[in-house]
Amino acid sequence: MTSYTQTEQTRVRRRLERGSYDRKLVHAIIDEAIVCHVAFVVDGSPRVIPTTILRIEEDVYLHGSPTNRLLNTLAEGAPASIAVTHIDGIVAGRSGFGCSVDYRSVVIFASGEKVEGLEKEPIMDAVIQSVIPGHRVRRPTRQEMEATMILRFPLNEVSAKVRDVGVRDIETDYELDLWAGVIPLKMMAVGVRDDVRLKPGIATPEYASGYRR
Repeated sequence: MTSYTQTEQTRVRRRLERGSYDRKLVHAIIDEAIVCHVAFVVDGSPRVIPTTILRIEEDVYLHGSPTNRLLNTLAEGAPASIAVTHIDGIVAGRSGFGCSVDYRSVVIFASGEKVEGLEKEPIMDAVIQSVIPGHRVRRPTRQEMEATMILRFPLNEVSAKVRDVGVRDIETDYELDLWAGVIPLKMMAVGVRDDVRLKPGIATPEYASGYRR
């Protein structure tokens, strides 16, 4: 299937033309992200926590310490709403109401399950490669893996929303003597700082010096 099934939770209710359930679009938005925001309820109070996110096929993964309150609450079956957002441009209109942002976003509704045993190490490898493609690391120790909790969330209830139309002023404002336009934004590196204890003779790799998303 090329699209996700729309549900009552994922149905876009405002600006319907911006909503999408296209599988490739959803995957691309998630894969470009380093950080997501996870909303959940604990002890009757709402929480929103930022954390890294990884997608493998039709699941996304969150990881952290077993003492992490977010992960422990979700591991017990609490439902989560996971959001990813990319700001692609600042839209400067001729009025305050004409100012906006162009963006791409995904919202996922799911409950997580713990990943156990030998499955954990390849997922952690994938986390590293998703953030720093090409980076080489030593294998994790057993103690390190035991100190890491991984939760899997299925991409069953998910939708995307995209604004990429630039300036949309009311018709009479186009005659005003005011500048309007879009300031594109992109995530990029601004240099590399080698570790102060880097062994002599180890050069900065190209994947670090040329990093971009």
